[in-house]
Amino acid sequence: MDADTTAAAGGRAERVIVISMMKSGTHLLKELMLALGYSLYGHVRITPQVRPTLDQETRGRVARMVYDDATLTRLLSEPEPVFDEAAEQAWEALAWSWQLRFGMPLTTWYSMALVNTGLVEQACRRTAGSDFAETPGGICWMFHEFDLRKIDGHFLHEWAATGEPRIIFNYRDPRDMILSMVNFLCGATGRGLSAFNNLQTFRSILVSKPTLEERITYALTDDSFPGNQDDFKRMVWLLHHPNVCTTTFEELAGPLGGGTADLQLRAAARLLDFLGIKEHAPQDVTGKLFNRNAFSFHRGQIGDWREVFTNKQCRLAEARFADVLPLYGYPARRRASRAWAWPGSVSPREGHR
Repeated sequence: MDADTTAAAGGRAERVIVISMMKSGTHLLKELMLALGYSLYGHVRITPQVRPTLDQETRGRVARMVYDDATLTRLLSEPEPVFDEAAEQAWEALAWSWQLRFGMPLTTWYSMALVNTGLVEQACRRTAGSDFAETPGGICWMFHEFDLRKIDGHFLHEWAATGEPRIIFNYRDPRDMILSMVNFLCGATGRGLSAFNNLQTFRSILVSKPTLEERITYALTDDSFPGNQDDFKRMVWLLHHPNVCTTTFEELAGPLGGGTADLQLRAAARLLDFLGIKEHAPQDVTGKLFNRNAFSFHRGQIGDWREVFTNKQCRLAEARFADVLPLYGYPARRRASRAWAWPGSVSPREGHR
């Protein structure tokens, strides 16, 4: 079942997974999904306004999935606020268990103590054979990676058989991602770091270097720095899968980010069609995407690397991403102008569903 058939047959997507590589414009997809009425979970700044709010029926269903019969019977005898709190904990445990089923390196990002709790282990054990369709609806799960080699096979079988959930993959020129990550880790956004503990390590390294040039050179030469070539290679399968809708920072950023209104509108239309959204028009949501108040926002401009990288760094980047740039449709060499456009008249991924 290809993505066109899925969208036509299934109507509005109840569950969506967005894979947006770090510093590739995740906030653009976040704003889009919020404008379309989804709540959010995953690798984005989750505030009370965007956090999933489960109705009573869903809370009960999630509690039954996670708690054993004896615990559930006891909780049902408690006052409603006690049960609701326990159900909320069950939802959190269920969500953590799905991240583990998706192969996320949670103990590196967060901590062993946060992930390996009794309730998370119980959720993993009790829901190991459950479908993703049993998770609460109306939620967009946002992740920075999706390594096919680590994803639970049961989920892959479900996705192949049903075409659900709908999966979106977003990426960006890796050179702009490297520059954006350096700026972010050095405090250019002014709002602190994310909850990923491993980023603190790279921050300490970067701020110990006195100049931006030294920081960028380090980022381009340390294979463990976020956004390396292997990160892109692990995601290549998403570029080719017919049930994945791909988009890019360069398309979604629009005029405010150095792109074009036409590309932004076409990308929004493609995404809305893929998600089966009928109640919103693309032009109704494009104006909400570029949010300068986003947590990790700095400049959000296409092609900033061209103005910052030295000739040596351009060569380093070209060598580092030699295999990746053509795969993702980006020119290898720096052009005289920073104005950006896809080679040819349209994105090489446009229309790839």
